[in-house]
Amino acid sequence: MNVVIQKLNGLWHLIIGSSRIRTPFLETQERALVVTYARRVYPGAKIFQRD
Repeated sequence: MNVVIQKLNGLWHLIIGSSRIRTPFLETQERALVVTYARRVYPGAKIFQRD
């Protein structure tokens, strides 16, 4: 499974396939927090960042 992390409208989002899931993290917070969150929610997923 591939998870893409993207900043959008002031929040970080996780994109899985065609679904976009809003995270509770603001765009100003570190990407490492979002990566940790994604790994906890989707263990074993490959995580990418899209700008």
